[in-house]
Amino acid sequence: MLLAKLLLLPVALASSVTVYVSSVSISDKSAIIPSPIPLAQIEYDADQSVGTIASYTPPTGSYSSSHLLRIGLSDPKTGSWRGIVTSAASFEEQYHKKFVIHVDDKGEPYHVGFGTSVKGSSDEVEVEIVKRSPGPKPVLNKPIVLNAEGKIDSKEPEKSFLQKYWWAIALFLVVQLVAGGGDGK
Repeated sequence: MLLAKLLLLPVALASSVTVYVSSVSISDKSAIIPSPIPLAQIEYDADQSVGTIASYTPPTGSYSSSHLLRIGLSDPKTGSWRGIVTSAASFEEQYHKKFVIHVDDKGEPYHVGFGTSVKGSSDEVEVEIVKRSPGPKPVLNKPIVLNAEGKIDSKEPEKSFLQKYWWAIALFLVVQLVAGGGDGK
Protein backbone atom coordinates (compact mmCIF):
# COMPACT_ATOMS: atom_id res chain seq x y z
CA MET A 1 0.00 0.00 0.00
CA LEU A 2 2.78 2.44 0.92
CA LEU A 3 4.69 1.50 -2.22
CA ALA A 4 1.61 2.24 -4.36
CA LYS A 5 1.24 5.70 -2.77
CA LEU A 6 4.92 6.46 -3.35
CA LEU A 7 4.65 5.42 -7.00
CA LEU A 8 1.53 7.57 -7.54
CA LEU A 9 2.97 10.62 -5.75
CA PRO A 10 4.89 11.98 -8.79
CA VAL A 11 1.81 11.48 -10.98
CA ALA A 12 -0.53 13.16 -8.48
CA LEU A 13 1.66 16.26 -8.12
CA ALA A 14 2.21 16.78 -11.82
CA SER A 15 2.02 20.57 -11.93
CA SER A 16 3.85 23.33 -10.17
CA VAL A 17 3.65 27.09 -10.07
CA THR A 18 5.96 29.77 -8.75
CA VAL A 19 4.32 32.63 -6.85
CA TYR A 20 6.23 35.91 -6.90
CA VAL A 21 6.32 38.93 -4.59
CA SER A 22 7.31 42.51 -5.36
CA SER A 23 6.85 45.92 -3.81
CA VAL A 24 4.24 48.40 -4.90
CA SER A 25 6.20 51.58 -5.46
CA ILE A 26 4.79 54.65 -3.77
CA SER A 27 5.43 57.86 -5.74
CA ASP A 28 9.14 58.65 -6.03
CA LYS A 29 10.36 56.35 -3.25
CA SER A 30 12.36 53.35 -4.35
CA ALA A 31 10.76 49.96 -3.87
CA ILE A 32 12.04 47.78 -1.05
CA ILE A 33 11.78 44.76 -3.34
CA PRO A 34 12.78 46.27 -6.72
CA SER A 35 11.79 43.34 -8.96
CA PRO A 36 9.62 40.26 -8.50
CA ILE A 37 11.32 37.51 -6.52
CA PRO A 38 10.06 33.96 -5.91
CA LEU A 39 7.92 33.73 -2.79
CA ALA A 40 6.73 30.13 -2.98
CA GLN A 41 7.00 27.09 -5.21
CA ILE A 42 3.69 25.22 -5.07
CA GLU A 43 3.11 21.73 -6.41
CA TYR A 44 -0.51 20.81 -7.05
CA ASP A 45 -2.92 18.35 -8.57
CA ALA A 46 -5.84 20.22 -10.13
CA ASP A 47 -8.02 17.09 -10.31
CA GLN A 48 -7.75 16.46 -6.57
CA SER A 49 -7.66 20.16 -5.54
CA VAL A 50 -4.59 19.37 -3.49
CA GLY A 51 -1.49 21.51 -3.21
CA THR A 52 1.72 21.47 -1.20
CA ILE A 53 4.46 23.98 -0.59
CA ALA A 54 7.73 22.81 -2.15
CA SER A 55 9.62 25.93 -1.03
CA TYR A 56 8.62 29.10 0.78
CA THR A 57 10.80 32.15 1.39
CA PRO A 58 8.90 34.99 3.08
CA PRO A 59 10.06 38.54 2.45
CA THR A 60 12.55 39.78 5.01
CA GLY A 61 12.98 43.18 6.57
CA SER A 62 10.90 45.37 8.80
CA TYR A 63 7.91 46.38 6.74
CA SER A 64 5.31 48.76 8.01
CA SER A 65 1.64 47.96 7.66
CA SER A 66 1.35 50.75 5.10
CA HIS A 67 3.92 49.07 2.83
CA LEU A 68 2.14 47.14 0.08
CA LEU A 69 3.33 43.99 -1.67
CA ARG A 70 2.11 42.41 -4.90
CA ILE A 71 1.70 38.65 -4.76
CA GLY A 72 0.95 36.73 -7.92
CA LEU A 73 1.97 35.11 -11.15
CA SER A 74 4.13 36.64 -13.83
CA ASP A 75 3.26 35.50 -17.34
CA PRO A 76 6.55 35.14 -19.24
CA LYS A 77 4.83 35.33 -22.66
CA THR A 78 2.94 38.59 -22.14
CA GLY A 79 4.79 40.00 -19.15
CA SER A 80 1.46 40.60 -17.39
CA TRP A 81 1.00 40.30 -13.65
CA ARG A 82 -1.94 38.37 -12.18
CA GLY A 83 -2.47 38.44 -8.45
CA ILE A 84 -3.35 40.61 -5.49
CA VAL A 85 -1.95 43.39 -3.32
CA THR A 86 -1.57 42.92 0.43
CA SER A 87 0.10 44.62 3.36
CA ALA A 88 3.66 43.59 4.22
CA ALA A 89 2.43 43.07 7.79
CA SER A 90 0.70 39.92 6.51
CA PHE A 91 4.06 38.14 6.61
CA GLU A 92 4.64 38.61 10.33
CA GLU A 93 5.14 35.46 12.42
CA GLN A 94 1.79 35.78 14.19
CA TYR A 95 -0.23 35.09 11.04
CA HIS A 96 -1.21 31.89 9.28
CA LYS A 97 -0.81 32.32 5.50
CA LYS A 98 -3.04 30.79 2.83
CA PHE A 99 -2.37 30.73 -0.90
CA VAL A 100 -5.37 30.12 -3.18
CA ILE A 101 -4.39 29.02 -6.68
CA HIS A 102 -7.18 29.37 -9.26
CA VAL A 103 -6.79 26.97 -12.19
CA ASP A 104 -8.70 26.66 -15.46
CA ASP A 105 -10.16 23.52 -17.03
CA LYS A 106 -6.72 22.43 -18.28
CA GLY A 107 -5.17 22.79 -14.82
CA GLU A 108 -3.21 25.94 -15.73
CA PRO A 109 -3.09 28.63 -13.02
CA TYR A 110 -4.66 31.95 -14.00
CA HIS A 111 -4.87 33.81 -10.67
CA VAL A 112 -3.42 33.71 -7.15
CA GLY A 113 -5.18 34.72 -3.97
CA PHE A 114 -3.61 35.25 -0.57
CA GLY A 115 -5.08 35.55 2.89
CA THR A 116 -4.04 35.52 6.51
CA SER A 117 -5.62 34.58 9.80
CA VAL A 118 -4.53 34.37 13.41
CA LYS A 119 -2.07 31.53 13.76
CA GLY A 120 -3.45 28.45 15.43
CA SER A 121 -2.09 24.96 15.80
CA SER A 122 -2.11 24.33 12.04
CA ASP A 123 0.72 24.79 9.54
CA GLU A 124 2.17 28.22 8.94
CA VAL A 125 1.38 28.13 5.20
CA GLU A 126 -1.63 26.45 3.56
CA VAL A 127 -2.48 25.90 -0.11
CA GLU A 128 -5.93 25.63 -1.67
CA ILE A 129 -6.53 24.82 -5.33
CA VAL A 130 -9.79 26.15 -6.80
CA LYS A 131 -10.94 24.88 -10.18
CA ARG A 132 -12.91 27.17 -12.46
CA SER A 133 -16.52 26.03 -12.51
CA PRO A 134 -18.93 26.73 -15.32
CA GLY A 135 -21.56 29.36 -14.63
CA PRO A 136 -25.29 28.83 -14.86
CA LYS A 137 -26.67 28.24 -18.33
CA PRO A 138 -30.03 29.48 -19.60
CA VAL A 139 -32.72 27.03 -20.62
CA LEU A 140 -33.29 27.72 -24.28
CA ASN A 141 -35.82 26.26 -26.68
CA LYS A 142 -37.92 24.65 -23.99
CA PRO A 143 -40.60 22.69 -25.87
CA ILE A 144 -44.15 24.05 -25.74
CA VAL A 145 -46.68 21.40 -24.77
CA LEU A 146 -50.09 21.62 -26.47
CA ASN A 147 -53.29 19.91 -25.37
CA ALA A 148 -55.58 17.79 -27.62
CA GLU A 149 -57.25 20.94 -29.01
CA GLY A 150 -53.88 22.36 -30.12
CA LYS A 151 -53.84 25.09 -27.47
CA ILE A 152 -51.33 25.74 -24.73
CA ASP A 153 -52.44 23.85 -21.68
CA SER A 154 -52.26 26.49 -19.01
CA LYS A 155 -54.40 26.16 -15.94
CA GLU A 156 -55.14 29.35 -14.08
CA PRO A 157 -54.13 29.29 -10.44
CA GLU A 158 -56.90 28.78 -7.90
CA LYS A 159 -58.25 32.11 -6.62
CA SER A 160 -58.80 32.82 -2.96
CA PHE A 161 -62.22 33.73 -1.49
CA LEU A 162 -61.35 37.45 -1.46
CA GLN A 163 -60.15 37.36 -5.08
CA LYS A 164 -63.40 35.73 -6.18
CA TYR A 165 -65.93 37.76 -4.16
CA TRP A 166 -64.27 41.12 -3.50
CA TRP A 167 -67.01 42.92 -5.39
CA ALA A 168 -69.77 41.33 -3.26
CA ILE A 169 -67.98 42.30 -0.04
CA ALA A 170 -67.49 45.89 -1.30
CA LEU A 171 -71.19 46.12 -2.26
CA PHE A 172 -72.22 44.78 1.16
CA LEU A 173 -70.05 47.40 2.93
CA VAL A 174 -71.45 50.24 0.80
CA VAL A 175 -75.02 49.13 1.55
CA GLN A 176 -74.24 48.99 5.28
CA LEU A 177 -72.74 52.49 5.21
CA VAL A 178 -75.70 53.96 3.31
CA ALA A 179 -78.26 52.19 5.48
CA GLY A 180 -76.44 53.14 8.70
CA GLY A 181 -75.93 56.78 7.60
CA GLY A 182 -79.71 57.45 7.25
CA ASP A 183 -80.49 56.66 10.94
CA GLY A 184 -78.52 59.55 12.37
CA LYS A 185 -81.10 62.07 13.76
